[in-house]
Amino acid sequence: MILLKNYVDLALKKEKKPASFEKIVSRIERIKSEELNREVFLTDEEKAEVLKVLEEGVLKYEVYKTPSNNYIAFYKTSFRRGRFYGNRDGAGKVSVTTSYVDREGQLVVNAEKYDIHKENANGAVDGDFVLIDIGGNQGIKVVDILDRNLEYVPGEVYSIGGCYYLRPIDKKKQAITIAIKGEAIVGQRVAVSLDEQTGPNFYTASIVRVFNHKDDPNEDILWEAFKLGVDNEFSNESLEQVEHLPDEVRDADRIGREDHTQNETITLDGVTTKDMDDAISCYINEKGNYVLEVDIIDIPTLVPYGSPLDRDGFRKGNSYYPGGIVFPNYPRKIANQIGSLEEKKDRLTISDIIEINSEGKVVDYRYVPTVTHSNLKMNYDTVNQILKGGEIPPEYQSFEKSLHVMRNLAHVLHDNRIKKGAYEFDRPEPVGIYGPNGHMLDVGVRQQDIAENLIEEFMLIANVTRAKYFKKLGVPCLYRVHEPPNVDKLGKYLQMLEALGIPFNGYSADELASNHKAFQKLIAHVSGCGRLSSFLLTELIKTQSRAKYSAENLGHDGLAEEEYIQGTSPARRYGDKTNQNISWDCIFNPDPGYRMRKKWSSRLPEIAERVTHTERVADELEKETFRMQFAEMMSHHIGEEFEATVIGLSNECMVVQFDNLAEGTVRVRDLKGDYVHSEESYSLVSLDGEQNYYLGDRLRLQLKSADKGTKRVDLTVIEKIYETQIHDADVINKAVKIKTKDERAKRAMHKN
Repeated sequence: MILLKNYVDLALKKEKKPASFEKIVSRIERIKSEELNREVFLTDEEKAEVLKVLEEGVLKYEVYKTPSNNYIAFYKTSFRRGRFYGNRDGAGKVSVTTSYVDREGQLVVNAEKYDIHKENANGAVDGDFVLIDIGGNQGIKVVDILDRNLEYVPGEVYSIGGCYYLRPIDKKKQAITIAIKGEAIVGQRVAVSLDEQTGPNFYTASIVRVFNHKDDPNEDILWEAFKLGVDNEFSNESLEQVEHLPDEVRDADRIGREDHTQNETITLDGVTTKDMDDAISCYINEKGNYVLEVDIIDIPTLVPYGSPLDRDGFRKGNSYYPGGIVFPNYPRKIANQIGSLEEKKDRLTISDIIEINSEGKVVDYRYVPTVTHSNLKMNYDTVNQILKGGEIPPEYQSFEKSLHVMRNLAHVLHDNRIKKGAYEFDRPEPVGIYGPNGHMLDVGVRQQDIAENLIEEFMLIANVTRAKYFKKLGVPCLYRVHEPPNVDKLGKYLQMLEALGIPFNGYSADELASNHKAFQKLIAHVSGCGRLSSFLLTELIKTQSRAKYSAENLGHDGLAEEEYIQGTSPARRYGDKTNQNISWDCIFNPDPGYRMRKKWSSRLPEIAERVTHTERVADELEKETFRMQFAEMMSHHIGEEFEATVIGLSNECMVVQFDNLAEGTVRVRDLKGDYVHSEESYSLVSLDGEQNYYLGDRLRLQLKSADKGTKRVDLTVIEKIYETQIHDADVINKAVKIKTKDERAKRAMHKN
């Protein structure tokens, strides 16, 4: 957003202006069209040009035109534009980013959130881009819906009076009435596209997807994705744009780039990975320093900012990986071919070239557009085998020396990070093992090994060094930020460790939140707690703030870095692509100027909010899909016995964790006796003399039921194998029994 003075200056393009004009522009926060006629000596053509530019500003919401033909700088009004994030009850928040150049010529960017009451939402639903008025007497109101992002809406078909309608799965969108064109089947799961708005919050729609195949795991995954607002579709304009992309790097594409195709470059990823964003090469130079090159696929050259593919990429935010399949952020031709570092193919890249001494200090850095050629697609399993002294496949033999150099550098970088105070949660995770038909066959435990850690270290040093480079140049960027842990949550966590008989003494919650070395000791302490370690590490992670994207540099506490950006997966993450876009506009551009930096500074807050949101949706989709597929797999094992550890308690159920780290529940109503949950003693307390159940107990269980629709795996207790000794549990639970029985007696008397 810019001052009206800038609009008028732009329109007139005059170096010298009449004194009367200068008088006006000195107070040009507001201007009337007739003032141009009365006070400024302009030709009719110039007047028309000024008014044209002002009207263009009105269309862009950079200028506000009042009913009396005043033109006002939009940021000076009570109106704001932003994204509406709705609640299920119809209320919500509007996230607004405003930017303008002040009187001193400085760019000002403000990010604010406004609460909207249900009665002031004016039909807005979750995801709408809206215009609000923050100056009304009746509270902040939505005055217009500028853009409604409802390309696909999933739901169930219902019928009224012979007409078919859609009941959206997302309750935040159930204020919308959607009439379905043509025939449909009541109760059918479908996704529709909205064709026409025929009234306030009333639409007609066509069915674009039917989810009928109950036994097809891919259909179930698609349904889960659509429910969360995720789809595997691309606009027709995007698909047309893809058709015009080249299949290979052309000679014209190489102009202005360094040719690195002769480097000893490899990719290193999972066996089945096809979307490879990064490649690496590493050697020791004549000074005895490591030279690490991290080549990142150059997505902006293939997907220019503002193009249909870019708009789809922004909408999706990132690639999604639910249940063993991939929903790529861009169509396959980009994700797996011209936008992926395929083996023995030249590809357009942007490279971090980092010289690092034996102590792990960066002594030189270059960041340049390149052409890269990957010599071999390596996989983690084989590289781990080689680095542990195992057999070396023939195709890997010429790279053996490089792999050992890489391992040594990764070790140095890792030690440096830990010395700086970076947190390292070496927490195993459950991972589905799938058959050829896509159904889950088993659950394994995924844990990083040498090769995985090697790649992580190289990507981290590239991201950290690039962030410092952007900061040095004064270039705006999309930061990845992570704020310090929550002190209150840490305090409760320490209380839990005390109760479980594994206290962590010597540091308070405040000290742990501010002292990285102390927090590292806490991680090491709970990592050595045997069968409870996975649970305790998960609970410790919950005391942390969630990492997010931000236009403001808030630092990355978990990495102990003052600045950090993500830029190594631009084909998978729109945030990473954004930093590449900025690189082209503000670093590789020989004359970027202030205008380009202003452009990105004003756009980054909205991008940060969007990609943070989609990242969390991706996490939720993976979690929900895993729960669904695990429940389906377990439905074939009804009546079988299992061992598990209690990791959660409530008045409704116990949550238990199997040895493969998947989870199930034991409903309290299925326990023998009458139970009440005690938060203080981390237990389910028996009120009638039966045994109590404690956090950390080891149980033998029988599978009672498993339902992929509800994603529940319910078990019953056969016997307790091991009981956790909770500090002061007997005293606490005795008091809980007395208090609960007294409260129940009082309620019974009151009813009578």
